[in-house]
Order: sequence, then C-alpha cells, then structure tokens
Amino acid sequence: MSNKGFVATTVNPFGDIENQTACFQSWKRAGYSVKTFNASKEADLLLKNGFNNQDIVLLNENDTTYAKNSKYLPKVRPIIEQLAESNQDVIITNSDIFALHAIPLTGVLKSLAPSFAITRREVLSLSTVNPRDNEFYRGGLDLFFLSAESLQQLKREFQNCEAADSMAFGVPGWDYLMGALIEQRLNGQICDGPIVAHQYHKNTYSGLDSFDIYARDIAKLLSLENADPYWVANEYAHRIDELCKANVQVRSSLQSFYHPNGSSKLEDASGVSAISLRDVSNVLNNADVRKLKQVIHKVQTENDWGLANQFIPGCFVRTTPLTSKLFTLWNFLLLPEQQNQRYSDQYPEGNLHGVAIQNCMKLPENQRDSAIFDVFAAELVNYNIFNTRLFDYLVWSCTNNTQIDILERIKACIGVA
Repeated sequence: MSNKGFVATTVNPFGDIENQTACFQSWKRAGYSVKTFNASKEADLLLKNGFNNQDIVLLNENDTTYAKNSKYLPKVRPIIEQLAESNQDVIITNSDIFALHAIPLTGVLKSLAPSFAITRREVLSLSTVNPRDNEFYRGGLDLFFLSAESLQQLKREFQNCEAADSMAFGVPGWDYLMGALIEQRLNGQICDGPIVAHQYHKNTYSGLDSFDIYARDIAKLLSLENADPYWVANEYAHRIDELCKANVQVRSSLQSFYHPNGSSKLEDASGVSAISLRDVSNVLNNADVRKLKQVIHKVQTENDWGLANQFIPGCFVRTTPLTSKLFTLWNFLLLPEQQNQRYSDQYPEGNLHGVAIQNCMKLPENQRDSAIFDVFAAELVNYNIFNTRLFDYLVWSCTNNTQIDILERIKACIGVA
C-alpha cells in the first residue's frame, strides 16, 4: 500500500459497471492507490470488465454476507481490520463516488480532523457537474476518512457494537453507524463533500427492515431514548444535516481543492430544450428554469419522483418547499409523454403504502405534510396510482391559494372529476 493516499472501495460487478469504473479511475487520476475488495467470484467478473489483479483485494467468502443472503456483499469489519494493519491513513468510499479533485487529500483531511464522515455532491449526470451548485445529499454518508490512529480506535469500538459483524457495503444503516462512531468515539467530524460527486440513481435498498440492529447501536451512542428504526434513521439524517451546516467552514476548505478531474464539461441536453414550462402565480420568476427542465426531464427518463425530491430545492428561491414540489409535479404531468397515462386507485398485493403512511405519521408535525406529498407524488409518478384520500389531505393542508390552484391543475391533468 502506497503512502500517496489509499482508497478502499467495493465495486459491484452486477451494478452499473460503466459508472463504477469511471469513478474507480477518477481516484487513480487523482493520485491515489485504490483497491476494490471483493470475493473471488466477483473478482473474476471484474477482471472480465477491464479491472486487473492489482486493482483487487480478495476477500474470503465468510467476510461477505453470502451465508446470510447469497450475495457477496463485503463486510466492513474485516476490511477495517485489514486496513488497520497497514498503519496508514485511508479513505473508504462507495464505488459510485467520483473524485472531483486532482491530488490526494488524505494529508489535508488529517490536518482538519483525525477522521471524517462525508456526504456527496449529488449530480444529475457526471457530465453536468457545476462546482457552484451546492447540492449535497445528506440522507447518507458515502466517504469516510480514517487516520491510522482512528483505524485502531475503530477496531476497538467495534467490540462494543451489536451490529459490527452485520455492517456491509450495500446494506442500509452501516454508514449511519460509522458516522455516529466517528463523531462520538473517534473525535471526528461530519461535513459535506464538495470534492466528490455521485450520479443520481434510484435507491436500491428494499427498506429499513435490516436497520433495527444499527438503530440500537446508534441510539446507544447518542443516548437516544427511542430505538425505533425509522425514527432513529430520520433523527440521524437530521443530525447529519445540522452537523454539515455547523461545519460549513470545513466544506469551504475542501472546496478550494475542487477539480473536474476528467468529468466532461459537455452537457447532454437531449430532450431538455424541448420542455416548455407553464407558470402560475409567477412561480417561474423564482425558479432556475434551465435546472428545473433538467430535473423534469430526468424524472421522465428515470420514472422516479425520488430524483425530484433531491434536486427541487436547488431549483427555487423564495418559494415554499411544498409549492416548489407541487409546481414541479404539475409541469411534469404536462409533458406530452404523460398525456396518455392512465391512473388507477388500486394498489398491488403486498404494497408498502400503509407502511409509508405510518412512517410519515411518526415524523414531527412540521415535516409530515411534505412527507405525505412525497408518498402521493411517488405513487403517482412511479406507479400511476392516484390516491384520492391523500390528494384531499393535501388540499386541506395547503397554506395559500397558489398551492390549491396547482393541486386543481394536477387533478385536471390526471383526468379525475
């Protein structure tokens, strides 16, 4: 392992291998020694996809989750223990994180704190990275810096964690537990990562069923009275947001090292320029029209309202969050491709609608209406389900006439009397 900066990741040969390869190469171009940790059967597939033996660190099958779920998801603890033996500072990152800097930053990070848990700059496409956009995904943590000393301490802390042997790449919750350990036990910090980017894709997690064990550890670390997995996940997401705001100076220090590092400056505007936006109550006066068109186009191509939730806040100023979301959904429904959609009020067997609403009701009152709208919009866009009761709830929740007006226009687009 080189002293120029070591990066550990886990490339998934069954995922978007093209994007992961681009990200892997970006760390190499930035001057790091980067390795992907995989079981031998996955390593064989990586070799067929252009990786070489020097890129891969082989894991034993029992150092993956194969015995539990027949998937070779690398466990975090064995990787940490192996890295600790190197006695050097390391970066651990998800495989779809692109390095937006041109020199190794392990030394810089260590000068700021002994350990970090870092969010990512979220982008619609790696070809459209704009360093002036401060759109960070704070719902998760994608990169961890650990000094050699912090690695040793983390090994010891794992002995007190119920979830230590369950932590695995690709399993929801391990990143939150790492963040809690870093801030509570390793004297580290949580901050935004302007020098790394992630190209948006649908969340591949199946839900929070496997989060219970992480929630108990996190609740213990933070002295929380409630260990309900959904509540803890929401609580820690808000904690990440608050800590990132508090550490804005650290973000500014890292921003000075921004470099495109091979990400294309050419924007693929295919389909975007053809979008025509409609206005109501002069909402467009407070919108970044170009970015809003990009978001609506991407929602159309990905068939995923979750994307809109991530990027809508960066499209508007002086506009309430609910008005922004309503306005975006209305303009999405006005697309020619949406004109012939047929909507139903029937849910498929085994759906998670009830669970989603129950989770919304657990939220603080000031977050509940927005969360319920997100359920309504996701069901409408992703599954062509129009829930009349949720629609009526949203109407009663409106705080101004513009919101009511847009909801009526949405109803007209759907063709419901």
